[in-house]
Amino acid sequence: MRKLIICLAVLGISQAAPKTELDAKKFLDQASDKLFNLYDTIATEVYTAPNSDEDFESLFQKLTVVQTISQELVEIAEETKKYDPKIIKDPKIKHALERLRKSAKLFVLGEEYFNNLLLSSNALKELSVDKDVEPYQKSTAQTEDEEERLAYFPDITRIFAKSQDPKELQYYWESWRDKNIIWAHIHFSNIVESIQKAANLTEMGILDFWFEQFENPKFLEEMESVMKSLKPFYQQLHSFVRHQLHTKYGDVVIDKDGPIPEHLFQQVIVQAWKNGSVIDSSFPSSDLPNIDESLIHQNYDAMKIIKTANGFYESLGLDSLDDEFWEKRVKPEDEEQGDCKSDIFDITPHVYLKYCKKVDFRKFLQAHGYMGSIHYALQKKQLPYYYFPSYDLEFPVGEAVILSASTHKHLKSVGLLPDVSYKDDVMMNRLFRMGIHTMFNIPVYFVHTKIMTELLAGQIKFEDLNKIYWNLMEEYVGVEPPSDRKEDVIDFPYKFYESIEDNHQTAKFVSEVLGYQLYHALCLKSGQLANNEKLHNCDFYQNKDVGKSLKELMALGSSKSWRQVLSTILPNKSSLDGEALLEYYAPVKEWLEHKNKENGVKIGWNHSKKKVLGLTE
Repeated sequence: MRKLIICLAVLGISQAAPKTELDAKKFLDQASDKLFNLYDTIATEVYTAPNSDEDFESLFQKLTVVQTISQELVEIAEETKKYDPKIIKDPKIKHALERLRKSAKLFVLGEEYFNNLLLSSNALKELSVDKDVEPYQKSTAQTEDEEERLAYFPDITRIFAKSQDPKELQYYWESWRDKNIIWAHIHFSNIVESIQKAANLTEMGILDFWFEQFENPKFLEEMESVMKSLKPFYQQLHSFVRHQLHTKYGDVVIDKDGPIPEHLFQQVIVQAWKNGSVIDSSFPSSDLPNIDESLIHQNYDAMKIIKTANGFYESLGLDSLDDEFWEKRVKPEDEEQGDCKSDIFDITPHVYLKYCKKVDFRKFLQAHGYMGSIHYALQKKQLPYYYFPSYDLEFPVGEAVILSASTHKHLKSVGLLPDVSYKDDVMMNRLFRMGIHTMFNIPVYFVHTKIMTELLAGQIKFEDLNKIYWNLMEEYVGVEPPSDRKEDVIDFPYKFYESIEDNHQTAKFVSEVLGYQLYHALCLKSGQLANNEKLHNCDFYQNKDVGKSLKELMALGSSKSWRQVLSTILPNKSSLDGEALLEYYAPVKEWLEHKNKENGVKIGWNHSKKKVLGLTE
């Protein structure tokens, strides 16, 4: 349902084609009022009512509301095409019309959006929760019919977070993909065709449509430039981790000079902060302060975490949230689950937070990101409604705040760390684990974006998709499949399919990279990088100058272009850049270069020996 709301940036008012700039101005004024009413209908009729224990009829009624509104939006969005840009001189009016003209996006599919694309998107999500994988170790006390089968979420993900058995991890990696060969292919190809059709209906080039969020059909080139700048550091980190894996598992499991098998690559990522991680021999997890225990000891519950995160933003001078938000727009998950996730429903000016009840350090940091979306909506609510979509910049803003809130300096300030000095080895321990989480994900997001972009553009064929996927994974990530792969499979991980119709993987890449850029710029603004202070220990909590910069950014929504909005905080470089990431992890890179030289490890990787065939071979 959330995807329906994100797409509701479509608008128009039925009237005769304008002949003057004044007509266009009147149209935009009416459009803002119209959009307010549409958003308000969604907020009151779809999200205000309780959503637990709903029967099919009530859910259908909610869907009907959204369908009705979407049809109206698409129809009236066509009205913007009657305004000839050549007669518009005012750049603000021209920009507003351009935003409206492109905003229909996937809703242009009409009924096909709901009956085809949306169903396929939801079906791919279901692949992750269907219990269809047999356990690795079958119980002798149960028959095959009685045996509990496992789902990717939460069962297999929990196994990856704990298991040290490479055979078990390989079994689950292969089994989940092999179980979903047919349905993954059908629904994925259906989504690709729907996106191509929507681009055609909006009379946009496919890459203009796909990268419309960033107003640049060549945005992949900008991402590739970031990858090039990060490559030397990434290769050092990859080579060290591969050496650790080889020391632990031996030649039979991993080639000491080759790519890392993906099941082990995922193990490293999900276990990065856990006991028994492959890096524990160099950076013992037991040396890290236990923030989870601190939270419990200080009687934090989920709401206290949320209000603490909110306090960060208010300390910057951002507006306080009113009682209506806390009383009506914050709701817990229906059940407390170990793997639950919070979620934001942004129907500006109505913003809802559905939070997870779990209490740990990860949820503490995530809450700082979620509250960024809340405050972003608060700042932009005075804009005309067609400027509410904000290029998803609330996510990198949230990432920047998370980086600040995770520092030992900040944790001391809120009483979650004892007032003792952080030793250098503990600082490096924290930084190294953060580096694995960040640097091992960024190239994966890039590969996912690249293969989707080339597939949409018709540059690759479906029958060769898996082979090309693994070629890209080897080239950019240094990863290979656990075993030879057949030509009739698609080996994408679940996160490839997550919100695929919204180009989510590109957004994740941008959020990670741009989050560090914003963090660096805000740390400069706060004056904390003077006297050679390290970027990774900057906390801009309570800094009103930082808050002023954030307000300026947030208040713009999409009233200016993506790069112009970014220039409020990044005046010298409003494009993606890896320099801030490299500065943040500079101590790790220096340590890796010394350690890899000491261990005599190969920097980079040889070609994979695994076979991946395409149907055209």
